Amino acid sequence: MLLTASLWKQILPSALLGVTLALFVEFLILIKERPVVEEDLPLNITGLPTSGHEYNIVDLSAPSSSGPILTILSYIVTKSPFSPWILRHLLDKNGVYLVRELSARHLRNLPPIHFPVHRATTEQMRHAQKWNDRYGAAIFEKGYVLSRRNPAPGYRSVMDYRNVYRRKGVKPSAVMERLIQGVQGHLAHLNMFASFRPDDIRKQAMESDARWAMGEPLSMWDGVPVAIKDLSPVAGHKICMGSSECMEQVEDDYPAARLRAAGAIIVGTTVSTEGGVTPLGYAAFFDGPFNPYDINYYSGGSSGGSAVAVASGIVPMAVGWDGGGSIRVPASMSGVEGLATTCGRIPFERGSTSTNNKAGPLAPTVTDIALSYLLLSQPHPKSFTTNLIGEAYLPLPYLTDLSTHDPANFNLEGVRLGVFWEHFQHTDAFVYEKSLNAVQFLESKGATIVNITIPYLREIHLSHGLKIVSEFGNLWESPFYNTTYQLEANTEITVMLGRTLTADEILSAEKIRHFAIQYVRKNLFEGLQLDAIVSPMLGDKVPKLPRGYRGYGESNTALVYKIMRFVPLANFLGLPSLTVPIGYEEDTGLPIGFQLLGDAWSEPTLIRLGSVVEQLQKRKTPPAENFFDVLKPWLKS
Repeated sequence: MLLTASLWKQILPSALLGVTLALFVEFLILIKERPVVEEDLPLNITGLPTSGHEYNIVDLSAPSSSGPILTILSYIVTKSPFSPWILRHLLDKNGVYLVRELSARHLRNLPPIHFPVHRATTEQMRHAQKWNDRYGAAIFEKGYVLSRRNPAPGYRSVMDYRNVYRRKGVKPSAVMERLIQGVQGHLAHLNMFASFRPDDIRKQAMESDARWAMGEPLSMWDGVPVAIKDLSPVAGHKICMGSSECMEQVEDDYPAARLRAAGAIIVGTTVSTEGGVTPLGYAAFFDGPFNPYDINYYSGGSSGGSAVAVASGIVPMAVGWDGGGSIRVPASMSGVEGLATTCGRIPFERGSTSTNNKAGPLAPTVTDIALSYLLLSQPHPKSFTTNLIGEAYLPLPYLTDLSTHDPANFNLEGVRLGVFWEHFQHTDAFVYEKSLNAVQFLESKGATIVNITIPYLREIHLSHGLKIVSEFGNLWESPFYNTTYQLEANTEITVMLGRTLTADEILSAEKIRHFAIQYVRKNLFEGLQLDAIVSPMLGDKVPKLPRGYRGYGESNTALVYKIMRFVPLANFLGLPSLTVPIGYEEDTGLPIGFQLLGDAWSEPTLIRLGSVVEQLQKRKTPPAENFFDVLKPWLKS
């Protein structure tokens, strides 16, 4: 959305002068108050650092705006004569120099790590093969899923669709007609889909009809509706990546191909924020999606459309991508579960150049997460990450003892959970209270709580941010300079922040990545024998949409950094993380999520723990006007 020429002439000169003076004053303050890093902090990479344990996360400071003024701010920051100075100032003001200094003074001889991939141990490979030989997905489905109590009443699971087709003889085409009505009618205001083509859905449904009629479904997924984030190619759909420029796709990426081969019906691609750049969730060019629990609040992003498609009842599983919380944040804000897998666990090609990115499912229950994980995580011989890791070190997906135990009776004796308490409590008071309840619940089931610390956490988080914006700036540089390509104002700011970073800063961030991987994996997971590190999912309550956001979006780096307070380790270190709903805010009724972070390839442990956590809170579906039960004519609530 553009401002008129007359309005530009009226407000631009004064806006430029005001912003420039304010930034100059802040620059003088920064020079005066810039903290000094000690020269001789002892840092033993192979053991515990002897200092630097103090918790050092602070809030960021940056201009924020929405509505028409955001367009002006973007011009000043990215295209005015003052842009290079403003961009450099914003980076240094928020501590980027700390990344350079930590690397230069203490990590000079540590090799940088570009992709945070991990090779499975011999024991992990053996255990995965043994489970698949003994159980496999079929035994898991029969022994566990069929007897599983639904912890999310009102939501429909993958197994519910299977049972409707198998036991009641309902045709997938009848179910899909009702789904189409729900998306285009009752839930049209949520704006969750970037591409939704009823004729394609009907074609897939008729093919599923025929297979069920012959008694030959391809798998338990046959006829089950699923959705895929608008960052991954799906044949027959356009890919927009949240932007105004779209391209029709003729081939499936690996996730879509896996789902299609299993008989699942891909109902569409879900709205992403532009380029997946913000975890808040609103995409200006699609005017959505909106949180089903309250449409005046953010849905979370960038896999917001996937989260809303699950939370509103349309699909029992949607695929998302997570480079900076983009599965877990919307899952938490929209009240569903989300698994961001180990780097390389789920193969995909589009987006594989991002070193923080991983794919994963969003679903209403841990059971659906587990089923999705088993299907999507099979190694693919042509995948970039498969070849990077090596097939000999990439385990088959497997689970723990879920196939023989009811999660309500899980005994967690011997399970060790790490908590960095200073970090844990750095969130909204009510979010902290509900998260503490979750820790106590796990402890009541027999888990041991271990106090931990993570040194230089601010530098680690900043390094993650540098990697994200530098890679984004590289990927979106061409659209930025293409005058026919209309980017959102917030996207333009992010692109130019990424283009402002230096090679030294990126290399420093990758050295800090190496240090952080060694510290967290060797000192915490291995040294303290941790099974998971637990925390709140968000650093605040679900934020409200600002005034004037429609058609423009919002640029609010400080809010984004706060929301992402517990996000970076999973992405930056390539580790898996699961978020599970644990309650609802008292005043708004919006969901609260709880995070379980594991070591590489520990998805089975996270799924087991998630099955326990989801017993803590009785789940609620969104208000009736924002929820649609696709299977209501055939199944009781």
